Parts: sequence; C-alpha cells; structure tokens
Amino acid sequence: MKKAMMSGLLALALSGLTTNACLVQVRVACPNDTAASGVEVTVDGVGSATTDNLGIASIPVPAFDTYTVCVTASTLPAGATLSPLCQKINVVNDAPPVLTFTLGGDICSTPPPQGPCWLTGGGTVGKAHGVPNYSFGGVVYPGCSPNAADGGNWNVVDHSTGLHFQGQQIKVDSCSGVATKSPKVDVNIIDFHGTGILGPNGGNGTIPVSFVGRAIDNLEPGAGNDQLYLIVTDSTSNIVMQIGNSVNDPATITTGNLQIHTSSCNN
Repeated sequence: MKKAMMSGLLALALSGLTTNACLVQVRVACPNDTAASGVEVTVDGVGSATTDNLGIASIPVPAFDTYTVCVTASTLPAGATLSPLCQKINVVNDAPPVLTFTLGGDICSTPPPQGPCWLTGGGTVGKAHGVPNYSFGGVVYPGCSPNAADGGNWNVVDHSTGLHFQGQQIKVDSCSGVATKSPKVDVNIIDFHGTGILGPNGGNGTIPVSFVGRAIDNLEPGAGNDQLYLIVTDSTSNIVMQIGNSVNDPATITTGNLQIHTSSCNN
C-alpha cells in the first residue's frame, strides 16, 4: 500500500517535466586496474567518446534499447591488446551496468598506486515473481577525476513502482574498511551522497531528488556477497526509494557485482 501511494503521488508530481537520456558507461582497463586514457569508444548509431584517466567513457543514448559498443583498436596504447573489440549492452527497462573491456599486454605489467577510492557496479537486489526488486548500475568517481556528470552516474530501477532513479551529481564522502584482492585495493567500503532525478522507467517526467549511498565490496564474485544501501528523498524529505534498512544494515545484492577501485589521480 505504501508503494502504491508513493507511486501515485509521484505520478502527479512528475507530470509535465522532462526526462533525461540514459548514460552508457564503458571502462577500458587491465585486470590489475591499470586504465587506458584517450581510447575511443563508439556506441553504434549514437556517437563516440574517449576514455578519461580512470579508463571511463560516458555516452548518452536516446532510449532504452540494446546497443553495440566498440573500441577503436588504433587508439589503444602501445603494447596493449584487446579482444573482443565489440560488445552489446542492454538498457531495455533496466539500469545500465558499466560495460568493461579488459586490456592485456605490456600495459598491464604494473598496477597503479593506491589513491582515492571509486566505484563501478551493476546487478540486482531481491526477486519477486521472477522479477528483481531493484536493478542498479553505474559509476561513482573520486573527486579528483574530471569526469562528466559531476562525479558519476548511479542508476537504480525499482521494478515494483516502475521508477528510475539517476544520481547525477555525486560526492565521495569516505573510503574505509579492509583490503581486497580483485582488484587489489586497501579499502572495501565507499560512502557517497548527491542529487539527481527520479521518473518513470522508460517514460516522461522527472522530479529532483537527493540521496545517500554506501557500497561494500566484500568478495569476488559479488552476487550474494557485496552489499548496497541507498536512500532517495524528494524536496520535502519524503523517502521515494530505499535499498537496505540503514547505512549499517545494507541489502546483499542478488546478482552482479560492486567493485571498489583506487586511483593515483590526486598524486
């Protein structure tokens, strides 16, 4: 009943406002987290972008659909290998995950030094009647990275209400916890907050929202191990989406992965 009332109130608030395109985020990096900047990534029929110092390229797509994403081989760093050069990403009625292209070759011989933490992730939480309760995907960047979308883009779809949350201005608050091995980093918890929009998944109309999040990278693979907390509130502080009971009692993800990285971008 609570979700039905919330969905009805939001439907009224959302009318007349405009929605944003989905953001496809691609990472080109080695298994040890060494990233390649300046690599051209193309979404077929949409456009291209080049990777930043964290190996991320972000390309807005106009609609929920399945897209072919390719890396231009001639823009890879010297000594780098990559196969395959093309992959598909499905953003049909879902939160698009980060699509990873894994590099090989000489570039991957030395891992990057430890620095500020950041997050990539994608997957689902819970399941009812064969449908996930929530789907999530995106990137949370460290403050020292000059990326589009002001610190990342974090997407969550609540399948019970049909609402799509997009965190668009994100700040990393803290990095803590214990060391992990995949990739090898010295923390496994990232806390972040920010602002964004909420609207019907695949439809028109959004409202401004604020959010607080925590991701815990417990183990590889992440399904059944990693944990996520997210609370989204509207302009009157009403809770419009929540995953997990509290920051100290997050939900365990059902499928997918949450992966914390570190970068030397402040050195």
